[in-house]
Amino acid sequence: MSKTLGKLFGDPRKPLPLNPATQKAERLNVFKVARPHMRGFHFAWIGFLTAFTGWFAVAPLAPTIKQDLKLNNFQFNDSNIIALASTIFFRVLVGPLCDSFGPRKVMSALLIVGSIPVGLTGLAHTREGLMIARFFVGMIGATFVPCQFWTMQMFDSNVVGSANAVAGGWGNMGAGITYLLMPVIMAWFVDGGLSTHDAWRVTLVVPACLLILVGILVLLLTDDCPQGKWENRGKLVEEEKIVEVHNAGDVDKEKKAVTIESVNQNTTVAPPTSKVGAFLIALSDPNVWFLMVMYACTFGVELAVDSVLADFLFHHFSLTQKKAGMVGSLFGLMNFFSRATGGFLSDFANSRAGIRGRLFAQLLIVFLGGLFLFLFRFAVSSLTGAIVVLVIFSYFVQAGCGTSFGIVPFVNPPISGAISGLVGAGGNVGGLIFTIIFRKYSDDTPTAFMVIGCVVMVVAFVTFTLKVEGKRLISFKKS
Repeated sequence: MSKTLGKLFGDPRKPLPLNPATQKAERLNVFKVARPHMRGFHFAWIGFLTAFTGWFAVAPLAPTIKQDLKLNNFQFNDSNIIALASTIFFRVLVGPLCDSFGPRKVMSALLIVGSIPVGLTGLAHTREGLMIARFFVGMIGATFVPCQFWTMQMFDSNVVGSANAVAGGWGNMGAGITYLLMPVIMAWFVDGGLSTHDAWRVTLVVPACLLILVGILVLLLTDDCPQGKWENRGKLVEEEKIVEVHNAGDVDKEKKAVTIESVNQNTTVAPPTSKVGAFLIALSDPNVWFLMVMYACTFGVELAVDSVLADFLFHHFSLTQKKAGMVGSLFGLMNFFSRATGGFLSDFANSRAGIRGRLFAQLLIVFLGGLFLFLFRFAVSSLTGAIVVLVIFSYFVQAGCGTSFGIVPFVNPPISGAISGLVGAGGNVGGLIFTIIFRKYSDDTPTAFMVIGCVVMVVAFVTFTLKVEGKRLISFKKS
């Protein structure tokens, strides 16, 4: 266990050990911010976190917006569905773009362009206006793809699951921060003299400005890959840097013996010939489809719950909008460690049982997430009970996101961008489906949680269909 932890968090005084053949980091040290590896890591999750402040800015203000626009639960849930549905399209599109242009430019473009519909959402005065605005806001949800693609470029196979999970989890934490801050910001504007009619509209300008700021910083301060610019990926670094890698204090003795000539023979990367080619190859792989279904039942559940939680707490427990936002923020803030531990468990299981270990971690975590979603139905008789079970199911649902993307890098590494985009889109398809379930049970939300829990428990067993690196969770030898 200590050896596995050492791969995650090394001595901050020492340079990150690198794989000489790929120049990817073999450790994740969150206390470092140096280029290229840790700078890319930190901006990957910061970019995704910032995206959430715009993507889910409307959700914690739902009670006010519904009253101001005279919308009922069904009508407001329609706008939730639109916001999630549009992200499916953008995530599928963005995956191949990452393969072609690298994660830095794609992340920056999504943040800056996505700020426009976020800031303009306050101009909506009808149900149709809100739905149109939220359709275009959905593009920001596609930032998840460059977030995960970025860490795949920077970290080696022994730690990439944890790097993906920590970056994705800390990014998802943006939903909790949004739930916590948006009602407070709106309250400040109301205290400053604005009417509620104007206050929620002005409040949405705040995340729009934040998106622009972070988008510019991503473009100016980061690198696409260990070699710097995306067009230089796979090329050798200067000879003295390779020698430094060999002399890094924590590199295994066997890797110190690797010669520069052997590095020359192994650093060439052959990317797919075209975006369409990568996309079609990914679509033809059954593993990609199975992972899309499983990610639909982890991240998809998270998206759907984020969309309805504040409004549910507001009405079911008669809380104020600010208190509902504070309680609802617990769900998103759990991502500080929950998704990360999913990635850690995936890497740890891999160190013990190879890819089968990752598959077993996936099965267990996803099933437990479904179980506690089911039990939430019976915990809402009191606020305390609801909070306890909310925290438990949020942990397993979010950890399941980590175990899912602990598998993704090993399906077909040369087209990992396209696969990340498709699996990420699967999460949005799940969010769309589960939001429709919440809409169907809009007058009985606890039952919706129970139904979703049953679906997730069943889907957990899809793990047995995955065949990664030629192995399944259980293999049956021919007699």
